[in-house]
Amino acid sequence: MTSPIVHRLGETEIITLIDGHGRAPNGLFPAFDPARAEAAAAQSGEAYDGRTVNVPIQGFAIRRGADVTIVDAGAPDGYSDTTGAYLDSLAAAGIAPGDVTRLAMTHLHVDHVGQLARPDGSATFPNAELIHGAADWDHFTSDAVYARTKEGGRERASLDSSRRAIRPYAHQRRGVTGETEIAPGLTMVPLPGHTPGHCGIRVSDGTETLLIWGDTIHANAFQLALPEWGVLFDVDGEAAIATRKRLFDELATDHTPVLGPHVPTPGPWHVERAPLGFRLVPA
Repeated sequence: MTSPIVHRLGETEIITLIDGHGRAPNGLFPAFDPARAEAAAAQSGEAYDGRTVNVPIQGFAIRRGADVTIVDAGAPDGYSDTTGAYLDSLAAAGIAPGDVTRLAMTHLHVDHVGQLARPDGSATFPNAELIHGAADWDHFTSDAVYARTKEGGRERASLDSSRRAIRPYAHQRRGVTGETEIAPGLTMVPLPGHTPGHCGIRVSDGTETLLIWGDTIHANAFQLALPEWGVLFDVDGEAAIATRKRLFDELATDHTPVLGPHVPTPGPWHVERAPLGFRLVPA
């Protein structure tokens, strides 16, 4: 069991809960172009083999005294042979599932809610309230959305897994719209596009602030330099691109440090303007 990665913000601990990683093929990015991909990866400093890029998968625990908020809950069992460390990471941080106060989900895709439910379908975090963008619950539980997926297809399987993971919290959940403070110093910030209710979590303590930006990016190798590159499973690709461009510009101006489920460890990072779009630099 590896030692937890802890960042301190005033009196607040932000602990990275590593689940594992994946490899994203070029085809995940609809706007993929080989020459631009090579240039973007070179600027980022990320290794790129010409076919796939690394995608970390992780969540976070925010601890203030006895109050614990989980931000994203990793991938489900069997998701890939490179994931499965999420609950071990939680234990290494000294956090028992029953001690978690709230679950602040950036969105409800399967690699973010995978460990919310146990194999028997019960809640992993029985004492926690599930908090999410209101539009995400509507989307992921919609019969119409489900009917548009192909039976036996990957999208249908992913949606089934998400539904199974969130089902135990149906009566202990809260959907939010707009900027919403969910606890002192914790604010859900809408970042729409990737999913309808996609959010970031702004953490504040005194004069210090940090943003956990959800799936603003999946691949550091490409998307900082090329914010116009979305991914195939963006629900609204144009909105996701607009959100990414706006956010990168804001963060490069105000220098708020960032962490994210698919951002390299250890972080946190600053966004800075670069010859090609933007890039991450250590905060």
